[in-house]
Amino acid sequence: MEDKQLFSNINEGILEERYRAFNINLDKNIDLIRQFGGLKKIVPHFKGKHVLIAGAGSSLGQNNLGLLKKYQNRDDLIIIAVDMALVPLCYRGILPKFVISCETTPMDYFSSINTEKIHLLAFSCISNTNLRKWKGQISFYNWMIHNEMYDNLWKKAGLDLGFVATGSIVITQAISLALGCDIQSLMLIGNDMGFKMEYYTKGTINFNKYFNNTNRFAPLDATEIDRSRNARVFEIHRGNKLYYTNNQFLAAKKWLEELFKTANIPIYETNELGCSPEFVNKISFKKYFERFEKRIIKQRW
Repeated sequence: MEDKQLFSNINEGILEERYRAFNINLDKNIDLIRQFGGLKKIVPHFKGKHVLIAGAGSSLGQNNLGLLKKYQNRDDLIIIAVDMALVPLCYRGILPKFVISCETTPMDYFSSINTEKIHLLAFSCISNTNLRKWKGQISFYNWMIHNEMYDNLWKKAGLDLGFVATGSIVITQAISLALGCDIQSLMLIGNDMGFKMEYYTKGTINFNKYFNNTNRFAPLDATEIDRSRNARVFEIHRGNKLYYTNNQFLAAKKWLEELFKTANIPIYETNELGCSPEFVNKISFKKYFERFEKRIIKQRW
């Protein structure tokens, strides 16, 4: 299947399946959209910054997040977390400047966290149940997908909100937004888009849901293995290691790799999975943050 057709099939499938829910959510969100507005006010904050985007893949917890905690308040670094990664990061003492969410079904990502000092980047058709739990600033956006049904949604939401390209999962939206803001570099962590035994990092609500349903007859390890097996559609080979992925993750991976072909800034990634080394610089967390120390001494990146 051609890549463009793969992306189109997934995006069209999302709309056909969720259009009614999108409309209902948008009607409930209109007052907040009018109150907070779109992306225009936040774009200048990204100019010239190094942006780190945290996904919720199992590799998130394999990084030395103590280093991220140490450097998180640097003026030249902006952390964006996907919605599912917020709780694991906050429990490790890391407070991202931005969280991005396009979740259109009720998912309790936010109620256990004090979000007053975090800025939410919210898809205009996000679940209103999720939105009401947010206490900080919000900027809304539409998807950069156009056909008659989508365009009706964007007109209702407001064309002035701004449009963000999407490769069908939320981290692709964070990446495309950041790349459109004249940043210095991009670092990706937890951007697995594949799996072996664990699907998401420990501490996410999805992980906790499975953890809470375990017992001596269905231990956590066995539950995770079963989940992984059921989700396997394609194989990914990294050296002599074998991983698995599904249709949605594969589409997102290919979409990002096409996007990165035209990027004119350094793009880094810590994990073995994610995008191919052909398109990103694979680097350890320690090496990445050593570059900040060198920048202090030499005044260059």
